[in-house]
Amino acid sequence: MVGHVLVVSGDAEVATMYGHWLEGTMGVRTSCVSTCADAEQALERHGADVVLVDVTRWQQWDECRRLTARQVAPVVALTGWVAADGRFRRRAFESGCAAFVAKPCHPRAIVSILHRVSAGERRLVLM
Repeated sequence: MVGHVLVVSGDAEVATMYGHWLEGTMGVRTSCVSTCADAEQALERHGADVVLVDVTRWQQWDECRRLTARQVAPVVALTGWVAADGRFRRRAFESGCAAFVAKPCHPRAIVSILHRVSAGERRLVLM
């Protein structure tokens, strides 16, 4: 069961939007931070059941790798980068992410993925 989702996005409005939507639809507590480094600190202080990372820069894959290496909470990569050859999906899984979600997607789909990841499923793809 998901009780706390940590949302990571460099865009404060996007993070707040996801946070409010997840709180309203899932009844979970959310925290929002702007970087994976901030997420590492937040996880140390408060923990989380799932981390949702809005990947917008190529360098964030390396940041995701450092975050997933800590094995504190499963990480779901949410990105607008989609390629038919699957390179971004592969990059997410190589970085240790539990799931890859391509934008745009319906918010209910994100909720479904978060629940499934929290239940232990891995290598989930939503495109």
